[in-house]
Amino acid sequence: MQLSKAMEGYKIGALAEGYSQLTLITYQSALGTLIEYLGDKEIQEVTSDDLHNFMSFLVTDYKPERRNNPNNTDRLSSASHHRYWKAIRSFFKWAGTELAIDRPDLTLKMPAWESREIVPFTEDEIKALLKSCEYTVVAAGKRKAYQIRKPNHLRDKAIILTLLDTGIRAGELTRLRVGDVNLENGEVYIHPFHVKKSHSRTTYLGKVARKVLWHYLVNREGVRSDEMLFVTSSNKPMTCQGVTNLFFRLGKSAGIKSVHPHRFRHTFAIQYIRNGGDIFTLKRLLGHKRFDMVNHYLNLSSTDTQNAHQKASPVDRWNL
Repeated sequence: MQLSKAMEGYKIGALAEGYSQLTLITYQSALGTLIEYLGDKEIQEVTSDDLHNFMSFLVTDYKPERRNNPNNTDRLSSASHHRYWKAIRSFFKWAGTELAIDRPDLTLKMPAWESREIVPFTEDEIKALLKSCEYTVVAAGKRKAYQIRKPNHLRDKAIILTLLDTGIRAGELTRLRVGDVNLENGEVYIHPFHVKKSHSRTTYLGKVARKVLWHYLVNREGVRSDEMLFVTSSNKPMTCQGVTNLFFRLGKSAGIKSVHPHRFRHTFAIQYIRNGGDIFTLKRLLGHKRFDMVNHYLNLSSTDTQNAHQKASPVDRWNL
């Protein structure tokens, strides 16, 4: 069976296993690069050497195409190498079971990788992003350019404030239905994507976010509780890629780099701890199974405290 044909079966199996659409898209992209490198050969003909050479190719020669940032010519990050490795292992694990092939991936060692530095948004950056939701500049030829209000400004503001106030993931945001949000008490019910992979939980919206979300829903008129919460101009459900593209445009308009959905989650977590929240409640709100990531946020917050003391230390500042 050719690799491309096997990938079709892998996709069906991965969805049945509870892989999220976002994870599957990432894995498919990685495996597509593998097929481009090896050619669409028979899956049973892929050797360990083929896979080792491919991983070396990613480090030394591969030049990724970044549609949202074509000027970025950097090599893949160590985290990306790790994602390619995970995609390969997942694919051949499926093939070993379903196609009864000898797995060529078992000798691939997990690449060493480091998480990217977590840089939360500042208050000024959030305000700039909210402002960029409002208006767009229209060129008028020889006449002076003018501004017009964006048709989706209420939706875009509501998306920003929902992500920032709840810390939910982009996939969770795009799965929300109108009935999942209680505008009276701020409760937001997060459905599990798959019973094996995730668990339901409740998180919350504050007064300001609820007010903006209410304005957005009122302007949609006659919206039912079973409808998707965030939709496109053509009334289709927002996708993770659609949200990512939205933030790329808003970031470019506001002059802010690296605006992506997960950065709002980081910002929520950091601000939650800075404002006195405890890590046990934060873990539950974020839906983490382990404390690893929560401890990372705690360490960043501890660094904030240390830096604040260094700036405010009366003994140091008075030169005693």
